[in-house]
Amino acid sequence: MKKRLLDTATVVLDKFVNRYHDYENFWAIGVLYSHCKDINRFSLTFDLLNQKCFENDEFLKKINDKFSKYLDDYLLIHNKKRDDVAEAMIKIAFDKDHKISVETLYGDYFQVRVILIDSYTRKFFRYSEGYCVPHTQWLEQRNYIDSLPIESHQVMGNNNFPLELPKKSLMSTDVLFNSYTDL
Repeated sequence: MKKRLLDTATVVLDKFVNRYHDYENFWAIGVLYSHCKDINRFSLTFDLLNQKCFENDEFLKKINDKFSKYLDDYLLIHNKKRDDVAEAMIKIAFDKDHKISVETLYGDYFQVRVILIDSYTRKFFRYSEGYCVPHTQWLEQRNYIDSLPIESHQVMGNNNFPLELPKKSLMSTDVLFNSYTDL
């Protein structure tokens, strides 16, 4: 059971942060970040076992319902049921104030944590991190660049930067989850 729930947590996390997880042709994390800016909340907890989670916010409820369905599907693949899981959460926090990464190559730091707790109170945990911008900001930049004449497009600077940034420790990123109010 341990490996199956850990595998389930891994797949749910990958589904959530994957670049192919899109919302109207935009990376879903960027769209979620735009929504968080609109509602002024930068840490969210999706409770996948609670269908009433985010009842007052249709967009967040839709995400919660979608990943609740994914959880059911992946549990079924591993011959598990919802009753085998006592808690199932996806937590995401965006570093809008640059508490974690002062300098970034692109966008603001974010971290996603998937936590599954089984009926024996064993915790299965996976996390991922990255950088993103709100999709509305990206649209503004793209529209501005598209409005410039082609002659003014210049390739400047050194484009050789590392493909992978060093991972942050979980203790250093806890400040993101503790300093912003969860919905």
